[in-house]
Amino acid sequence: MAAELLTLEQAKNYLRVSYDEDDEEISGLILTAKAYIDSCVGTRYKDKANYENDEEYEKGRRIAALLLKKIVSDMYEVRSTTVGSNTKTDNITKTILDKLANVGA
Repeated sequence: MAAELLTLEQAKNYLRVSYDEDDEEISGLILTAKAYIDSCVGTRYKDKANYENDEEYEKGRRIAALLLKKIVSDMYEVRSTTVGSNTKTDNITKTILDKLANVGA
């Protein structure tokens, strides 16, 4: 089985959180971000068999991990369930979601 795309420690490091008080919240955000990505693109990106070679698989894992970090960071920093009307589409997120959606297609 492949290693986790984003561990709690990696997320805390990315968020620059050195204390343990938010561990449960951050762990929940990781699970939510994973569910969000899977609901947007499916799960083919997780299966090594859907890639041409090991190098492409590792690239897919890296961009998926980056997207997880970004989503977790956005949710942790904003801590809101509302989106302002002046919010623009995030091109990096859209591009990564598109890339992951096309794995194995």
